[in-house]
Amino acid sequence: MKTLSQRILDVIDDLTRSERRLAELLLQDPDTLVLLTASELSAKANVSKATTARFFRRLGYPSSKTAQKEARQAIDAPHRRPKLDDRRFVATNISQHLATEMQNLVRSVEQMRSDDLSAATTLLARGEKLWIVGFGDNYPLAHFARSLLIRVKPDIRMIPIGGFSVPEEFASIRDTDVVVALGVGRKSRGLRSIMRSARAAGAGVILITDQATPAANDAATITLRCRTQGASVFDSVVAPVSLLSFLCSSLALRIGQDAIDRLQFIDRIHEEWGEVLTEDL
Repeated sequence: MKTLSQRILDVIDDLTRSERRLAELLLQDPDTLVLLTASELSAKANVSKATTARFFRRLGYPSSKTAQKEARQAIDAPHRRPKLDDRRFVATNISQHLATEMQNLVRSVEQMRSDDLSAATTLLARGEKLWIVGFGDNYPLAHFARSLLIRVKPDIRMIPIGGFSVPEEFASIRDTDVVVALGVGRKSRGLRSIMRSARAAGAGVILITDQATPAANDAATITLRCRTQGASVFDSVVAPVSLLSFLCSSLALRIGQDAIDRLQFIDRIHEEWGEVLTEDL
């Protein structure tokens, strides 16, 4: 059964301007459907009740009440590992693949709020220590994020680190720190626990996730969503990678001269150590 977010993404290109306001509201916070009545949802999106009714029929629901019922069941259901859809095992050519990736980028940018991006950059700039958290499929994304951030800020921690206990690493978090949590696709159950503990310690939390993930307002200071629909077997990570590059570039510009000095110092170290590093490879 498709999630609400997946249904929206399937038809988003065909939505009217008013329907898009509903779509953006529900993609940003899918739990809104459970928390509000159809009338309250219409008012929050500033659309008519008729538009809301038409929107849910376009998604394939008989009514908004049916959509709410399914959403409640999804929240109440125990955690399940997502099943692969047989339709994903379909051969695609490179043109179809690139078209899907481009759409992921475009849709992600269209639905991302500029004030959220600015707030995330400000949070990263103010953080004394930055923590990058990514488990399982998100571990490579976490490595990528750290590889960029370490070039412009000196104290970048990563969870998990092979061979080290997460609680012991996490024990040094402070209210002046900021956590970047990677929660794209499959997520470890421990991710939300770490985010909540970080918030309890007073640290800021930036969650980078996909559009099908339920809201985590209790655990994240800022949530940035990326479209990750794959053309075939695997989900796409093009939008999350692009978002991380943008945030790190924006952070470097926000820091200014200190970031430039650090980048130049790193370049000098590479030049001085170049031969040694080459021999060690």
